[in-house]
Amino acid sequence: MDDKEDFLGGSPNNSYVNNVGRGGRANMMGSIVRQRLSRRYASAPMAQPQQPLPGVQEDFHDEMDIVPKKKKKTLMQSIVQRKTIALDLVDVDEASIHDDLDISKHQLKTLESNAAQEKFFPLRFAKKKHLKTVQTGDHESGGHDFATEGIKVATRKDYIKTCILALILSCFVGVCCGWKTHEESDNSVYGIVGTACVTKCLGDSEFRNFFLGKEDHFESGDVIKLSMQMDPRPYIEGVEDMARVEILRLDTDSLGAIEPTLVHTTYFGPPDNSHREKFKEKVVVDWETPENHHIINVYSESGNPISFTMYAQKQNPLSDKSVLIAALVMGGVYVFILLEVLHRTLVSIFGSMIALFFYFVIHNGETESIKVVMLHQEWSTLGLLFGMMIIIGELSHTGVFEWLAVRILERSKGSLTRLMLLLCLLTAVSSAFLDNVTTMLLIAPVTIDMCTILEVDPRPFLISEVILSNVGGTATLIGDPPNIIIGSSFKEVGFTDFIVNIMPCIFLIAVPASLGFLIWIYSSYLKEDMRKLDIEKLKETYPIYDVPKLYIAGTSTAFLILLFFLHPVHHKDTAWLALICAFLCMSFTNPHDVHESLKTHVEWDSLLFFAGLFVLVEVCASLGLLEAIGGVLAELINQQDEAKQLPFAITILLWVSSITSAFLDNIPYTTTMIPVVRILADELPETLPLKTLAWALSFGACLGGNGTLLGASANIVTAGISSNKGYDISFINFFYPGMLVTILTVAIANLYMAVVYVWV
Repeated sequence: MDDKEDFLGGSPNNSYVNNVGRGGRANMMGSIVRQRLSRRYASAPMAQPQQPLPGVQEDFHDEMDIVPKKKKKTLMQSIVQRKTIALDLVDVDEASIHDDLDISKHQLKTLESNAAQEKFFPLRFAKKKHLKTVQTGDHESGGHDFATEGIKVATRKDYIKTCILALILSCFVGVCCGWKTHEESDNSVYGIVGTACVTKCLGDSEFRNFFLGKEDHFESGDVIKLSMQMDPRPYIEGVEDMARVEILRLDTDSLGAIEPTLVHTTYFGPPDNSHREKFKEKVVVDWETPENHHIINVYSESGNPISFTMYAQKQNPLSDKSVLIAALVMGGVYVFILLEVLHRTLVSIFGSMIALFFYFVIHNGETESIKVVMLHQEWSTLGLLFGMMIIIGELSHTGVFEWLAVRILERSKGSLTRLMLLLCLLTAVSSAFLDNVTTMLLIAPVTIDMCTILEVDPRPFLISEVILSNVGGTATLIGDPPNIIIGSSFKEVGFTDFIVNIMPCIFLIAVPASLGFLIWIYSSYLKEDMRKLDIEKLKETYPIYDVPKLYIAGTSTAFLILLFFLHPVHHKDTAWLALICAFLCMSFTNPHDVHESLKTHVEWDSLLFFAGLFVLVEVCASLGLLEAIGGVLAELINQQDEAKQLPFAITILLWVSSITSAFLDNIPYTTTMIPVVRILADELPETLPLKTLAWALSFGACLGGNGTLLGASANIVTAGISSNKGYDISFINFFYPGMLVTILTVAIANLYMAVVYVWV
């Protein structure tokens, strides 16, 4: 590196003053900050060289990896004695190099204590991290015009490539809309484990053994898990088709003849008239001589044939405590995430491994194959995130986010409160018609760049935006994954039903109330006057510097959003759409540098966190945690008087769903509650209308996602984006405003449903 370089920084947002030399020219690792500094220092007088700051690496030859040296000191000593100046927080004209600071041991101890307690205050954010970044370009301004030398101009070739990409994506849109999608989950390629039969069905030990692995002999205290899938059959008035399941022990008399002895009887049913129903029960082995072989016979109580698939699985006595074990494992994961002992990615992975360990122990050490474990992943969510990260990463290297940030700042008219209003309303409206994860992937980078210009902390804005994203996504069928599950599970519920029944409550009451509440919570951050900005100079400083890439990435984003809007028409998984558009975008922008795109654009820690969390939640669901919650809920509703059942059902569904979704992923919870809602509506169709219960489930599952950092996918994605920019969002930082807004919005939804569906 040239000895005349004045500044040496690790990132555009966190640079370190290292040496002032001759020449008065600033060379920053971040190209945009370098251009900003070049104008201020182009005519600056020469300064005398000074000694490098202690703790700063003096390797001037490696421009790709410049970070402060690590010293064997405490954290606070390193922070205090490093004496750095963040150029995005301090005006360059006011920057100066200070002498070494001497602090007493008592002062150092106080600083360390404050830092240790900082993460337990919800409105006190941790210090911004210094990020090690890679230099992406070497735009030397040296007093030259940025608009002429630092910007790539689109050529005819770029226009042709953009048109070809638009043509390909247009064909893709046509294929998606014209290709029929089979939506029946019953025909899954993985099928149902068990033995199929039709009553009267008599089992035996060889050819029709319902026990998995022919494990039909037990020890006292063992648990037998019975699972039956009943095929649908037409409803016959006055006839209740129940399946009687008998477990018989095979005894041998003195003459060697086998004599079956009935040891347990249970009943499953009745079957649904349109969907396959699943029934489960755990039987504790408490009869004599359980070491003998056993068989299972199945009969129809009404005499009408019942078609079913069933299996019986031998488990150890720990199975009877599986719900408690699942709750403890899930609670332990939340405690470790709260304490931040490990990175949340490692916590989720280790939590899923511990849950799998107990799952294997309960099943007598029979482990699942990696193929089955991978089935626990929500591949739709992971694919959507992966594809959107690539596309947003390509857009971020064009300057469009900085360009948008300057335009939003211009319309904020010098008010941080007005700025938060604009950003949160934009997020809420966008989330109603896009997936909230997609919305935050688009808006979060703009917010961070804008706050960098303003020299303010972006975390209050990001937390408010993602909360409003979850609230706004509740309004439509395609806004939040639980709504998509509800719409695909209940044929009675359509796209317009959500708009008529849920959207008025969300946009007329919940969004304004949430926004006002968040502004009150963050009033200490918003009360300060916004720094005076020269908008025209900002527009010159932050142009779109890669127009060809913007054409390619912008075209891909536009067509992808169009496909998201057309989801009610083509019903294609959003993961497919995002992945195909992402790879097409890469083919046109980086056809020979895929490694760099995957390394810089994809947030692998967030994807791994999701992967571990999905396995954890699904294993806990397999252990019976979610079914236990649904069963208790259904029992409570059935115990109420007929006149009180509807208001009670609305209230209990709303609050239980919101609390559960705050601590567990709302996708498996919603899937678990679908059959519970259907059974309640079928048993009491006049008292408990199906649509009303569906709206209560939708409100609770979607609004509850704001309760904790892990409550919704958009929360985790936003925290990952913020962390990668140097701003960590802790569990407490999100929990305080998120849980309060959850309580407020669920109370509003409860009152709204009581007025519309009970009192009116």
